[in-house]
Amino acid sequence: MSSAVAQGRASAGTGAHRYQVLDAWRGLCACLVTVVHIPVAHGLQATAVFTSMQLFVDFFFVLSGFVIFHAYGTRIGDGRQAAGFMIRRFGRVWPLHAAVIAGFVALEVLKAVIERVAHLPLDGAPFTGNRSLETLVSNLMLTQAFNLHGMTSWNGPAWSIGVEFYTYAVFALAVLVFGARASVFAALSLAGLAGVVAFSDSSMFTTHSFGFFRCLYGFFSGVLVAMLVARSAGRPILTAWLEWPVVALLAAFILTTGADPTSLLAPVVFAAVIYVFAFEQGPVSAALRMPWAQALGLWSYSIYMVHMLLFAVLKIGFTFLAKAVPSLGLTAPVLSPVKLWTLGSPWLDSVLVAGELLLVIALARTTYERIEAPARLWFNARASRYEAGGRVARFVMAAGRGA
Repeated sequence: MSSAVAQGRASAGTGAHRYQVLDAWRGLCACLVTVVHIPVAHGLQATAVFTSMQLFVDFFFVLSGFVIFHAYGTRIGDGRQAAGFMIRRFGRVWPLHAAVIAGFVALEVLKAVIERVAHLPLDGAPFTGNRSLETLVSNLMLTQAFNLHGMTSWNGPAWSIGVEFYTYAVFALAVLVFGARASVFAALSLAGLAGVVAFSDSSMFTTHSFGFFRCLYGFFSGVLVAMLVARSAGRPILTAWLEWPVVALLAAFILTTGADPTSLLAPVVFAAVIYVFAFEQGPVSAALRMPWAQALGLWSYSIYMVHMLLFAVLKIGFTFLAKAVPSLGLTAPVLSPVKLWTLGSPWLDSVLVAGELLLVIALARTTYERIEAPARLWFNARASRYEAGGRVARFVMAAGRGA
């Protein structure tokens, strides 16, 4: 394992077992979601599987529920611990989110300058549409996915971060009031499923409007899987033999589902994958412990959060390059729903896709080291101090009663 990955594991750990294989799965899924958003025209975009790859967002929800219960299911016993939990979760998701939003704001300013000075038309007028000033506040408050604007805005993928943050609050409240009860978690998961069925007109492919229900469904499905894994600990379970079959199940699901009721099974399929790979026993798990896979897992949140900003910058660069060097054959013939660039060759376009993905990973490593990890440590330290204050107060009160 590389020193950067090892350092990240040490800084992020809480003393509990860390599911390295599931971390690697998170990194792979972040890369797949990134590929969906790469602004390059290629043959895969016309296939149903390309659309279905968007469902890997639900993998994040299920895995998040699994990890959060594993780390905090028995650590939220009073209001201070619940507040400490929310401070940590805020520090986990918001600093990088805010930094990326700042990058988008700077990009809109740059677009305004370019259009005014160079008179070169870019993708939409600055500070309009899904990057209007009106939508900026809700994005900073992580409320942009509560059907406020009728569209995803600014950093589009961050809709999932907003709904997940408020799902953390639901989790903390549920544990605080009811304890770690499977019946409560199951009810919350079913409530999320019911909300998706009742309000979404595209089944699981709902984002800015009813994404909160989607997150509830997936997150608390993951919590239930974590409880099941905990109950299975120490028992002889032949999950090593199930790794390839469950991978085949996942592939079959992605290949056959679409924006129809079958997509509602996404959290169930991902829950099966997470259950099997939580035991880390088989040949696929061995491969996912390799340094490259662990690095992708470590940088997965940054990969997910920064890729749209990088692509926005690259699209501006492509606009200049197409005008400056027309012999390259770089064009954007596909304008709906987004501008997609092509070099006129499937092979060259494939190279362009791979190159953009590698650029995202390189940028994600930097944002992880410079923004994500330091911010998480800073907020974790303050959460610990806040919780420690409560423990000191309880100790003093108990000592007083003893006297």
